[in-house]
Amino acid sequence: MDREVLIQRVSDQLQADDRIRGAWLSGSLARGTADEFSDVDVWLVVAESEREALIKDWPTICDAITPTVLNQRVGSLPIFNAITPQWHRFDVVFGTPEEIPYRTRTTLKVLFDKDGLDDRLQDSGQPLAPDPARIRALVTEFFRVLGLLPVAIGRGEYVLGVSGAGLLRTMLIQLMLEDVAVEDRGGALHLSPLLPPERMRLLTELPAMSADRDSVVAVHVACAEAFLPLGRELAERTGVEWPTALDEACRARLNRDLGISLADS
Repeated sequence: MDREVLIQRVSDQLQADDRIRGAWLSGSLARGTADEFSDVDVWLVVAESEREALIKDWPTICDAITPTVLNQRVGSLPIFNAITPQWHRFDVVFGTPEEIPYRTRTTLKVLFDKDGLDDRLQDSGQPLAPDPARIRALVTEFFRVLGLLPVAIGRGEYVLGVSGAGLLRTMLIQLMLEDVAVEDRGGALHLSPLLPPERMRLLTELPAMSADRDSVVAVHVACAEAFLPLGRELAERTGVEWPTALDEACRARLNRDLGISLADS
């Protein structure tokens, strides 16, 4: 079974359920940016009064679409992830008619529409702006993790130091994505089309990580010197107060315990 057959099976099975009033492809298949590795994202609409019952019935509905090796709900959200034996991935989100006016034709592609809901979609949405709460949280957590470097080095816990470096690298990527002004930033496995070439180059040129002192320190420093200037710029742009005391305390500790002097941000 290829992806197009899976999409048709999803559409046919959902359309057969009277509770489901419409379904749309979302993600890269809707945006026209899909490649051979893209999964199938589906957004369906059901009345709020029937949503929980439909969610409860989803495992049976999914089994009628295709056998799966994974079919799980994402926490308590109205979202399910599924994987077929051929490793075709598809996600289903259970929406309601009240959400229609907040969705756009540039991010949805109709599979079926029983009630003319597609006519109520916006043509397009505004580009996403950096989220002040997200910026604040990322900056705070970055300093917290960075300040643990002397602990990992002091104890010789270089394997854990690599884990810490990985966290900093991930937060750097997340911060860069906050600065991408598009309507839909896409999924977690879609990065290079979003970031400018110079930022992708910065990420690819970060030091390799290995479980030894020099590598752990080098990656922490490289991530910090990339993250902090951008973090300060985005904080200023979004009106987030920079955590000066946390910044100064972290820098002082790195300097005192490891002789590291970070470049000014």
